[in-house]
Amino acid sequence: EWLPDNYFKGGRTLTRGGALTGTTEPELYQAERFGHFTYAIPVAAGRYRVKLHFAERYFGPSNPSPAGKGVGSRVFHVFCNGEALLRNFDIFHEAGGMDRAVTRTFDGLTPDAQGKLLLEFRPVTNYALVNAIEVTDEAWK
Repeated sequence: EWLPDNYFKGGRTLTRGGALTGTTEPELYQAERFGHFTYAIPVAAGRYRVKLHFAERYFGPSNPSPAGKGVGSRVFHVFCNGEALLRNFDIFHEAGGMDRAVTRTFDGLTPDAQGKLLLEFRPVTNYALVNAIEVTDEAWK
């Protein structure tokens, strides 16, 4: 079950069209949240799998801007409850190009003292970005 973008603070959203490869669910990648932002996702006590969905839809060879043409144009960190999940993550590099879906999965994550998975997307070069966040209770695997 997919829900609308909730539990966030900061960042902005944008919808993009066009073809995308590397996924059977391209609709997940039509919208993105970008900037410096956090999600405080409420969960019950337990262990969780978090799957982050990304696609670089702006920086690449078709971008007329001199601001970025691919690798190194967008680099950011992702933290969960203060612990680094991704450091210097570059979607373009990891996906092998523009308009290609890439996911990263993290197991064994537990909520903070307030019962939340606090995900922080912190820019290094340009803005951080995420297209979708999937949270699954590991007890249901």
